[in-house]
Amino acid sequence: MINRRRFLAVASGCVIGAASGASGATTGGFPLVDIGSLKRFDKDGISEEFLQNDFFVIRYQGNLYAASTTCPHMGNILYRDPSDDTRILCHGHESVFTPEGLAVVGPASSGLVRLGITVNAEGHVMVNPNKQFPQDKWDDKGSCLVIEKTKS
Repeated sequence: MINRRRFLAVASGCVIGAASGASGATTGGFPLVDIGSLKRFDKDGISEEFLQNDFFVIRYQGNLYAASTTCPHMGNILYRDPSDDTRILCHGHESVFTPEGLAVVGPASSGLVRLGITVNAEGHVMVNPNKQFPQDKWDDKGSCLVIEKTKS
């Protein structure tokens, strides 16, 4: 489900491209988002710093994810639980998600969509909103960064 902000951004890009006489393949959608040095993500947690870009940055058990702030159930906006910062909530139908993005309570039947995430040559973490990984693609390369091996 696409939210209004994304729809308007894509629609505006299409209009500008058509008006400028663009032809052939497009560079597609949204620019990469530089979320800073990998070193700044040194503790587990769910960051809401990039909500204006429609994603959470989540470090959990040695992995770093960028997860969509749109609920996979009905497209409502998600937020970090103010009483339990290890959960993501949907106010619309009360779905609850783990830091990993798994749906554990409520009507959402799939996990959060992850966005492409890489580290560039300068050591900055880059999120690609154009590259999306539904739950069945979470094992694909680019859906998360392994920052450290989890100790048992």
